[in-house]
Amino acid sequence: MPADPEAAATTPRQLKSASSPPKGLRATALLAALSLGVIYGDIGTSPLYVLNAVFPSSGPVPSKEDIIGAVSAVIWAITIVPLIKYALIALSFGNATGEGGPFALYTSLFPPREESDGQRTFTRHRTFTSVHGAEGERFIDRPFVKASLYAWVLFGTSLTISDGLLTPAVSVTSAVTGIAVAAPSVAHSVVPISIAILVVLFLVQGFGTRRVGVTFAPIVFIWLGINAISGIINITAFPGIFRAFDPSRAVMLFVRTKNFDLLAGVLLAITGVEAMFANLAQFGPLAIRVSFIGWVYPCLLLAYLGQGAKLVTDPSVLSNVFFASIPGGVGGGYWWFSWVFAVMAAVIASQAMITATFSLVQQLTRLHAMPAVKIIHTADDVEGQIYAPAVNVLLMIGTIALTAGFGTDVALTNAYGFAVSGVMIVTTSFLAIALVYIRGFPFGVGIWFFIFAGFFDALFWGASLKKVPHGAWFPLGMAVLLAILFILYSWAKKLELTFDLTHRHRLNDVMRTVGADRPDAQAGPMFASSLGEKSTEMTRPVPVQAPSYEAVGRSTALSRLPIFAFFHNPSASTLGGAPHSFSAFLRCYPSLPQVIIFFNVQVVGVAHTFEEERYLVSRIRSFEGMYIATLRLGYRDPIDLASVASPIRDLIVELERHSGEGDVARKIALIDASMEHAVTHILPRFYVTAADSSRNKVVNYVRRFLIESVYRRVAVNFDEYDQFKFANEEDVLRMGVSASL
Repeated sequence: MPADPEAAATTPRQLKSASSPPKGLRATALLAALSLGVIYGDIGTSPLYVLNAVFPSSGPVPSKEDIIGAVSAVIWAITIVPLIKYALIALSFGNATGEGGPFALYTSLFPPREESDGQRTFTRHRTFTSVHGAEGERFIDRPFVKASLYAWVLFGTSLTISDGLLTPAVSVTSAVTGIAVAAPSVAHSVVPISIAILVVLFLVQGFGTRRVGVTFAPIVFIWLGINAISGIINITAFPGIFRAFDPSRAVMLFVRTKNFDLLAGVLLAITGVEAMFANLAQFGPLAIRVSFIGWVYPCLLLAYLGQGAKLVTDPSVLSNVFFASIPGGVGGGYWWFSWVFAVMAAVIASQAMITATFSLVQQLTRLHAMPAVKIIHTADDVEGQIYAPAVNVLLMIGTIALTAGFGTDVALTNAYGFAVSGVMIVTTSFLAIALVYIRGFPFGVGIWFFIFAGFFDALFWGASLKKVPHGAWFPLGMAVLLAILFILYSWAKKLELTFDLTHRHRLNDVMRTVGADRPDAQAGPMFASSLGEKSTEMTRPVPVQAPSYEAVGRSTALSRLPIFAFFHNPSASTLGGAPHSFSAFLRCYPSLPQVIIFFNVQVVGVAHTFEEERYLVSRIRSFEGMYIATLRLGYRDPIDLASVASPIRDLIVELERHSGEGDVARKIALIDASMEHAVTHILPRFYVTAADSSRNKVVNYVRRFLIESVYRRVAVNFDEYDQFKFANEEDVLRMGVSASL
């Protein structure tokens, strides 16, 4: 129903999806199986290099107690971080749209205001609200605190993106290196082979998460099974390795060796853990928990226990702990079987952070932290399964460059560990805040959680910081650079959005009936709380003849052009007044289209919408020939406006016939004549300039450079209307709007 009885509107049936989301145990089991091929390739391939990262092949053979201590540290790292922190806690904190990751936690703490066009709001998600007071009363709502948290989460998000570059490079080169164990002559070809595999990996992303998961899931399942079987066989030679379940063994390792750097190697056992949270929208919390607890976790524990047992009984495997500890010996049938699956699993390992990066990019664009890029939804039943072509190409280029630049050097692994540990500590800090401000726990609970989880994260990050001169400089530098770019873009975009909302005009501020003595003299019932203020006058005489209008400040009547005009509304909100495209049109042309439709497109939380439920049209009673229309599309529906005029015309005619006001036949004739003559889409295009905001000339110069030389160019090249399809480009008129920010 319309927001006000004075607004006449067509009201379709309740919106529903053309394909319902899957429910029940079968759907959960399917998603859990698919998640194996997307999420766990990264953490699942860590056994390839973890123990050699703790005990390098070029170093001395470790003692039995040191080996047990290292395996203990790995086991408890996997238990505390992926199992307890992520699977049991973090997965419960998806944001209002079901997405995960640090940025999703931020949007849960500071949910964006829901925009309304004055008509029905369709949503299937809840918005988180604080239980510790109203907005503006919370400690975290203080400007400095909020700004600091925003910068912190952007830094964490940037680290995750850099992790998306490093994961494919590390996992693929580590697996391909294994061939040199059996055939040392091909060691020099590791980098070219790795690059070829990476190219194929990125090319298949366009098939979508589900197809990729269906293809990859059986491989990861078998790969983890291979690790478990090999582990069980090796454990039988030294059952004493089970002492690694005693956490004191891990503590004593560091007490004996006083080598804090060993943690950097242990950290590699949990790389890819952030993918569990970042891919939350792709599969949902239950499916991720089922797959991790039911298969991934036990297989990993058996793998590390087996490698530790083999290293104790046969120190010669230190040269390459994983490949040399495969039962049957190097070059045997089982060895080559394991190697093939190791390579395939390593390729899949890259998938986790690639899909996570797609999700993060979508979150960043939704909150205007980066320019909008094309997002393709690849599944009808899961909205979070997406593919971003431009992002995929950039990731491919960056990953290939890293692989070629670092090669098999240990610096690549150092860089990888730093990115992972950095994201972990950012996530922990936001989880601690979310426990208080979202779940309503006492502040003490949030503090104790941060102390407990943050202690382990800080240990790993501290060990990684020591690697900055040895490769970790790359993710640190990249994260800082990306965070700065995101902050600057969101700052400029916020200025533009503020200008859009604060410089709109109500219709009766910019035009009036000819002969009126004041702008609001003819202001009868309007569309409430949208294009004009609510009028206390509920009825007024309806003229039989067509009224004439003039622009405020001009004495010449505005001629009516036989045009069926759509004035697009980029903010998807009419609460502030008429869109700038309309105000700019009045300034440029002393005339009005015969049919004026203030139009916006809403993408709703279902895959497809039915044709008869896509349109909601309201009639503005104060001005003849003016309407508000909303086109609601599913996230997999193309934004095709080539044939949008005809159904909207039918709804407008229905409204006019139902109203019975004035000469209905004349109105319908004018509507049809306008539509037959020309259908025009009028789009606003902001031309931003920087206003002097300081007495300091240097500040004003920098501000002008950022807004006019940087942001303006980016905004032009990333036009939000590029994804709209029109019947003909000649039907589009772009109205320039000068915005002084």
